[in-house]
Amino acid sequence: MVSTSSTTRGADTYTVVNPATEQPVIDVHLASVAETDALIERAHAAFPAWKAVAPGERARLLRRFAQVVDDHVEELAELEVRNAGHTWGNATWEAGNVRDCLNYYSAAPERLFGRQIPVPGGIDVTFHEPLGVIGVIVPWNFPMTIASWGFAPALAAGNAVLLKPSEVTPSVGLAVARIAQEAGLPPGILNVLPGTGAVTGHAIIHHPGVRMVSFTGGTQTGRNIATVAAQRLIPVALELGGKSPHIIFDDAQLEAAVAGVVDGIFEGSGQSCVAGSRLFVQRKVLDRVLAMLVERANGLRVDLPDAPGARSRTQARGCHGLSAACATRLHRWYVGG
Repeated sequence: MVSTSSTTRGADTYTVVNPATEQPVIDVHLASVAETDALIERAHAAFPAWKAVAPGERARLLRRFAQVVDDHVEELAELEVRNAGHTWGNATWEAGNVRDCLNYYSAAPERLFGRQIPVPGGIDVTFHEPLGVIGVIVPWNFPMTIASWGFAPALAAGNAVLLKPSEVTPSVGLAVARIAQEAGLPPGILNVLPGTGAVTGHAIIHHPGVRMVSFTGGTQTGRNIATVAAQRLIPVALELGGKSPHIIFDDAQLEAAVAGVVDGIFEGSGQSCVAGSRLFVQRKVLDRVLAMLVERANGLRVDLPDAPGARSRTQARGCHGLSAACATRLHRWYVGG
């Protein structure tokens, strides 16, 4: 579903752009409703065989998947730098986190125990069973790690997965699907389908073959998905907007606190659901904290994301550029730049 032969954007094609340079990276086909439905049916057909795989064998395949991800850490990091604008240091950590997440959940298949509940005149036995096809919809800001937090536990439990990356940052998801095949996962178990939320995402959450949805993104979209899930009586996992404040009291270790504040808001240009976009400081230490913030902010290096030592990624357009502009204004307010 990927074409690198053209940079022309058609009605069903999205030109992926490097947000730091605004140069085209790749053209990605955006799935239609019919294509989404067909891939869900493919995953549904593959599910029974994956469910029947012995727990120990499923665990072995997930460990193998983790090892092959580790073999491709630099490739995945390079894709993340070019596609999402992450710094090289962040991108390599994120690729390693995919590996670690798979390793962690590879222990789960052999530990999915049921329960025995005493009842009068007999015994009540419960079992944990996979649901079927799980839809995992991930955002553009951390497309690699958030995807693995969805597909790794789903696969470990014996489910098939349909992963919809953001159409803005699909490259890593497509690469992970290829790596899964290289690792020996059966066809149809981990499926990656780029597309828009209005078309592909809508089709995923409404399709009767999708038995659970995991979504990370905006609050209003999350409300809409929760409404559909409630109507369909299927479980849903939502991670929506957060951005809670940092709070510094006068008895805090100020050096450590200020370091955390700076990392929290400037890391990734503040484009994170856990970015500390507000700061509450006890008045007694306010002046000291502001002075320390200015000193640290002056020492930050904003550069192209693959430049050695870059601490904050540059963004160039659209939603990528919004938070970067806010971070720049915050920097100017304190530092006077």
